[in-house]
Amino acid sequence: MRHFLILLFLFSAYAQSQQTAQNLFSQYQSALYQIRIIELESGNKSSIGSGFQIDPQGNMITNYHVVSEYVYDPDKYRIEYLTIDGESGPLQLINFDVVNDLALVRKTELNALEDIFPIATSLPNQGTTIYSLGNPHDLGMIVVPGTFNGIKKNSFYQRIHFTGSINPGMSGGPVVNENGHVMGVNVATAGNQIGFLIPLSKIEQLLTKHADEPLPISEFKSTIQQQLMQNQTELLSKLQNATWQMAPLGQANVPTKIGEFLSCWGDSNTNNEEALFLSVENRCRLDEQIFLQGGLRSGGIELEFEWLNGQKLGENRFYSLYNSSVIGAGAGNAATKTDVTNYQCENSKVTNKNNVSSKTVLCVRAYKEFAELYDVLFIGATLDHKEQGLISHFTLAGVAKDSALSFTKQFMDAIEWQ
Repeated sequence: MRHFLILLFLFSAYAQSQQTAQNLFSQYQSALYQIRIIELESGNKSSIGSGFQIDPQGNMITNYHVVSEYVYDPDKYRIEYLTIDGESGPLQLINFDVVNDLALVRKTELNALEDIFPIATSLPNQGTTIYSLGNPHDLGMIVVPGTFNGIKKNSFYQRIHFTGSINPGMSGGPVVNENGHVMGVNVATAGNQIGFLIPLSKIEQLLTKHADEPLPISEFKSTIQQQLMQNQTELLSKLQNATWQMAPLGQANVPTKIGEFLSCWGDSNTNNEEALFLSVENRCRLDEQIFLQGGLRSGGIELEFEWLNGQKLGENRFYSLYNSSVIGAGAGNAATKTDVTNYQCENSKVTNKNNVSSKTVLCVRAYKEFAELYDVLFIGATLDHKEQGLISHFTLAGVAKDSALSFTKQFMDAIEWQ
């Protein structure tokens, strides 16, 4: 009897979810759009996403990454919408939030009656069924039920964890409660029914700061730079002001947890009986990055420590191993020569406040479109032992030079011998 009641409950919940999805489909399909980026020379779409209308003035919300091609090259592209009935028209870019991957666009041709999605006043309770809507792959509107799992833990950029399938092309579509009120925006999927949404608070921030007039095209890049710098300054400030938890690694003590936003892992080769040296690693990183355009991401942070013990190798062979490990360190984000300059590096020999001596290399490369932003690569190798040592490495993406230098000093001063 108990099993029957459980099955009855599950069937009832499923039926209710299906009915709600059908109601949302019939009520809001005319307020949901496919957002298209059109390449002017060919007249064909270059990329697509979804968007939804929020007021009678024709304002729509979508993802920044959906319109990023236009932001970077407004002379090559235009933005247009496509309705579920196949009608299309031009869109203006009003404003955007590159950090939270949101954009506000506006229809320039309005009908007498425009259907809209209302904005919710609060997030639902954890475990509530919510509905992701989108217009992917020229298939028309789809509705995907899923579960609201709250704000993703340890998320600096605050994303909602959504159990449901967010398909390509649904980016920028609304996620609504059972009343059809928007409480999030589709942004990314990690596969296996794991999706991430931009929460209500970020939508409200975008709507609060937007002006009636569109952001001038001449201010697109400067706006991105300003938003990135503000974000990275806040992030690094939180990390530097957090309590850095220390743990032993070989004969050193190193920071293994720096703030609540970085995830950390460890590894070693101790189970390799044929290894001629011991390698013990500790790695921490920010799992989220900021999309700028194409393959370019920014906002990332990585920290790595590796303890090497090569007493079986002897001094000369260990030096060769040690040197190759230092050379192997690389940038934390992919960028092409059209995005950034070559790294400019400075070599130093430093002794930190704990009397740990290291040979260090600090490299910076500038963003070509954003004069005050840099990627930073740091490598340090201790010099206090002949056949063992600690290699320290971090990367920062999209930071100001002053912030990078301040972080570098704190990073180096954290290392100590046991």
